[in-house]
Amino acid sequence: MLKRLVVLRRFTYAWLASLTLLGVAPQPEPSAEPTPNVAAERLFERAKAAWRARHDLPYLRYGALIRYLHEGHVFDNWWDAYFRTSDGALSLMRLVDIDEEKRRLGGVPFSIFGFKIFDTNPDAEAIRLDPPRLAPTSSFGVTGREVRPGASPAPLPSPGASQLTPDPQATPLREITHVEIAPREYQVEIVGNEQVMDVATIHLRLTPLRDPDIHRLRDLWLDPATDRTVQLDVHGILNGEPYDKVNWTVRYVQLDGRNYVQQIIADEPLRFGFDTVIPKFEIDLVDYHYPTDVPQFTFDRPF
Repeated sequence: MLKRLVVLRRFTYAWLASLTLLGVAPQPEPSAEPTPNVAAERLFERAKAAWRARHDLPYLRYGALIRYLHEGHVFDNWWDAYFRTSDGALSLMRLVDIDEEKRRLGGVPFSIFGFKIFDTNPDAEAIRLDPPRLAPTSSFGVTGREVRPGASPAPLPSPGASQLTPDPQATPLREITHVEIAPREYQVEIVGNEQVMDVATIHLRLTPLRDPDIHRLRDLWLDPATDRTVQLDVHGILNGEPYDKVNWTVRYVQLDGRNYVQQIIADEPLRFGFDTVIPKFEIDLVDYHYPTDVPQFTFDRPF
C-alpha cells in the first residue's frame, strides 16, 4: 500500500512538472475579497447616505473659473454657469474681455518636431481649454453612477410603441422575500483623524476591488458629526486626456445645509501634447445663486 502511494505521488509531481513545461500550469485559485473593515465600511455607508438624503434646488447659477500656471504666468478663464438638477443639464457661457483676449491670443509659437523653440508672445494662452463640464452637486462616485452634465434624459416611449401592460385578470404573484444585492466596490480603511478646512474629519482610504477606471475614488474625508463629505481624492475627471490620467483633490463648501463643489485641484502636472506641461491647474466654482426659474433655451444653446 505504501509503495502505491509513493508511486502515485511521483506520478502527480511528474504530471504537474510536464504541464509547467508546456506552459499550461494549473492556475491558482482566485484570491478571496479582502475582509471588510466593519468600522470603515459603516463610515463610508454613512457618507453615501448623506449624499442620497439631500434635496437639491431646481436650478443653480454660479461662476466657474479655470486657473493654471504656465512658465511663470497665471491664466484665468471664467464662465457664467447654469445647472438644472432634474436632468443634469449644464449651460456654460465664456466671459470674455476683448482687449485681454487680443493680448492672450496674439503671437506665434515656433516648434520643431513638437518641441517649442520660442514664442513671439510668452503671455499667450498656452493650451486649448475644455469647458468645466462638472456638476456642482457631484459626489464624484460616492453614490455610484451620477447624471453626467449635458446628458440627454431617457426618451419617453412613442405613442405607437408596443408596451407590456398587466393583465387585470391575472392573479398577482405573492412576494416571498425581498433581496437587495450591493456588491462592494472598495476596500475601505480608516487612516486617522485630520483637520481639513477647519473641520475635524475622519480620513478614509479607498482601494478599488475591481475596475479602477470606473471606481475612481481613492480617499475621502468625512465630518463624523454630520456625515458630510468635506474633501475627497479621485483619479481622473472630465473623461478625456489629460484630465482623466491624474489624481485630483475635490473640496466642498456647505451652503444652506447642502454640499457643493468649491475647488478641484490637480495633484500632478498636466501634459498637453509633446511640449506643454502645466504644473498647476485648478477649477473653482464660486458665487452660488438659486434662481427659481430658468428659460428652457438657456440649456439648449451650445457652449
